[in-house]
Amino acid sequence: MNVDYDIHGVLSLRLIDPTPSLARLVARQLDPWRPGPLASEPDVSISRLQTTPARGSHYRLGDAGDSQECEFSDSEFILRRGGTAISMPFASVGSGCLIGWSGGSGMRKLMIDYVRPALQISLLPKDRLALHSAAVAYEGKGILLAGWAESGKTEAMLGFLQAGAAFVSDKWTIVDGDGSTIRHFPTPITVRNWMIDLIPGLQDRLKGMELLRARAAGLATSVLRVEALSGAPLTTEAKGLAELAGRVSVTPSQLLGTNTDGGSQWQATPSAPLECLFLLVTSGEDRIAVREADVPEVASRLADCAAYERRAFFGLYQRFRYAYPGRRNRLIEEAREAESRTLAKALESKRVFVVEAPFPFDPSALYRAIQPFC
Repeated sequence: MNVDYDIHGVLSLRLIDPTPSLARLVARQLDPWRPGPLASEPDVSISRLQTTPARGSHYRLGDAGDSQECEFSDSEFILRRGGTAISMPFASVGSGCLIGWSGGSGMRKLMIDYVRPALQISLLPKDRLALHSAAVAYEGKGILLAGWAESGKTEAMLGFLQAGAAFVSDKWTIVDGDGSTIRHFPTPITVRNWMIDLIPGLQDRLKGMELLRARAAGLATSVLRVEALSGAPLTTEAKGLAELAGRVSVTPSQLLGTNTDGGSQWQATPSAPLECLFLLVTSGEDRIAVREADVPEVASRLADCAAYERRAFFGLYQRFRYAYPGRRNRLIEEAREAESRTLAKALESKRVFVVEAPFPFDPSALYRAIQPFC
């Protein structure tokens, strides 16, 4: 039996006769979306890899220092890593691709490294892009909190939620090319242990290993909480402890709660009208500074950021190109430039700022610094 997911009517994923473990993994990765009928053919499908013998000549690409090996024939290109095999049809990404997999492990890597980028690149022909950002709706206005990994996107989002904003997305956000709307892109949320008590009801919603991980950083957590809530960015001395404190991955449903568990004090919305973007840049100084930014420069930087986040996907595509010199996917090859153009167009009439801040920082301190610009 197939399991289908429709995301805003703009993206779709199909699981073809999935194993229970794959179905559970995808349900967590796509939370809060639930399976439902599709209005058209899926952008990406996942099926179990058939182990039929390859026809014709069969070749191998060895480990290039990345612990990966590939096999290819005239009809199939397969990545092998450990006990996992992934068939990646790069030529059809963006036009309905069928990804095959086998093996009892590596399913999370399959989703993050290959399925997610394939879905995101499928947005480009629809005049949309997936931006590496968190997003909130503040006083009805959609605000993008973008930046490099570990720049504080999630913390900034939590600061806005504490101030009454509604959650839209974390890590990735769908941006319409005409600049009208930002939308939730499903992905779990990584929350640092020292912030768990700042989120209403979250600790009660963590279970099993998640809760054990949350308690593992107890001493560092208590110290950091005092520093974090002192009303200023964390001091240099606290930063070392921050690096020791662990993190826990939660779904949006765990973050916000559900009607059955009483929920939290925070709200969520699947989309919002785009108003402004803040690019978070990590500074070595204990202060937060906000300044206006150049739209083309910000769009270019964030396109580079997205490309780096998809480096496993693009790296495997380079192997594919080596294996099949005559087979190319222009959509993949031009994705970085297309995303930069699309984002610049979406932002051309919007307010865009650069925020220089230390990391980690007090979420409420960042909110106070940038709220006047919203």
